[in-house]
Amino acid sequence: MNNIEEQNPIGPAILKKEMSRRDFIDWVIKGGILATLSGMLLPALAYLWPVMGHGPKVDMEEVAALEEIPVGASKKIVLAGSALLLIRTPQEIKAFSAICTHLGCVVDWDGRKHEIVCPCHAGVFDLEGRVVSGPPPRPLPSYLVKVINGKIYIKL
Repeated sequence: MNNIEEQNPIGPAILKKEMSRRDFIDWVIKGGILATLSGMLLPALAYLWPVMGHGPKVDMEEVAALEEIPVGASKKIVLAGSALLLIRTPQEIKAFSAICTHLGCVVDWDGRKHEIVCPCHAGVFDLEGRVVSGPPPRPLPSYLVKVINGKIYIKL
């Protein structure tokens, strides 16, 4: 019998080629470069990708009492995994996503200027959620609000 067949009982078809030191180091370097680039690229892409997560859709849900929000003021809430901004005007309650459509920062209500402001990149939205200035590409999503017996209900 052949020497190779005696050493490899499975047969000559599954013989493995030994890897040289040079090939091994080449694989280690390529793997290190790939790991480094992935470690740098994936967080950068995650930062740049717009954050628009929504929780599950539910029916009208009670979120606050009307007296909790004075006229001209706002309140932030989390409903079904979505951050919302409630704004009370003299006529009604408005509800918008509290997440800026630019890069996902949490927006604030400026009661003196009557506008919604994103503190991260100076995005400004009007009382209807439309973009007034700054980098946001879309208006803020709005939600249906009903006030029943002094309680505020929102439908996502």
